[in-house]
Amino acid sequence: MKEANRLLAYVQKFFQEYLRAHRGMSPHTVSAYRDAVKLFMLFLTRCTGKSAAKLCLDHLDADAVLAFLADIEETRKVTVATRNLRLSALRTFFGYLITQDTLRAGQYQRVIAIPLKQSTQRLIHYLEVDEVKAIIESIDKMTATGRRDYTLIALLYNTGARVQEICDLKGEDILGSPPSVVVTGKGKKTRQVPLWTETAQMLVTYAKSCVPSEKIFLNARGRPLTRFGINHIIATRTKMAVKTCPSLAKKKVTPHTFRHTTAMHLLQSGVEPTVIKSWLGHVNLATTHAYVEIDLKMKQEALERCTPVTDSNGLSELIHRKTDVISWLNSL
Repeated sequence: MKEANRLLAYVQKFFQEYLRAHRGMSPHTVSAYRDAVKLFMLFLTRCTGKSAAKLCLDHLDADAVLAFLADIEETRKVTVATRNLRLSALRTFFGYLITQDTLRAGQYQRVIAIPLKQSTQRLIHYLEVDEVKAIIESIDKMTATGRRDYTLIALLYNTGARVQEICDLKGEDILGSPPSVVVTGKGKKTRQVPLWTETAQMLVTYAKSCVPSEKIFLNARGRPLTRFGINHIIATRTKMAVKTCPSLAKKKVTPHTFRHTTAMHLLQSGVEPTVIKSWLGHVNLATTHAYVEIDLKMKQEALERCTPVTDSNGLSELIHRKTDVISWLNSL
């Protein structure tokens, strides 16, 4: 087999067998890995002057990866966090190559040994209770869109769920006793998150006409909401709430802002970090402790600080069709 064909075969097996079948990674994660590998391959074509169809395994080494990382920082102006995410994806890919191409194991191992770049910790932005309340109360619940947005934002605040977890929520994920939802997070790990009575009631009411096996939150065309759609809803509703809560004008509010907000309000209410770790689905407790470090007033408020604000009223065919690794990655 030609070297270029071997490279394409390894890339295909990495994405279709290793990431999806063996690791069980979500489509979102697979897409992130695909972007990293594709950008690296495109960089190699520019540096070597070869077409993607002529790239071979010898081109994949630590020097090339280091040059690629420097290039995306300089030309694409990516943050250190994004640079590290690209590197993490490539290290996983090169780790897989070691199992498939043992003759080049040393070459691939040097890539895996490239360390992540240190960066200053980003300031975590979150909302005050009055700001969350202002956003929710600015929504007109008399319209179908208003009821959807009201339920969606209340659920984001109650659960602290990631935006993709909300996108994937189905009718069968709503449990009645005790009121809770089953959230599927990274690595297809599930967790059960309790709901306030008010949140549970509005969620059940909103989802009563939904098919249990289908997603709950839909757009105007009846299609499941995407991360971008929910981000647009949050931005629009926040802009409306500025009229009654001017402090929101100085904040960039995204779905992830509500995740940070839930964590901070739970901490300020005296909830233990280990509980919050399970609540939010953090892999490491260190991630949860980041919230402890940014708020010096934690535990000064009583538990009611964190009450619901709603109280206020085919592979073979692809091989024949695609002639190079970049074209194949674009098809994913």
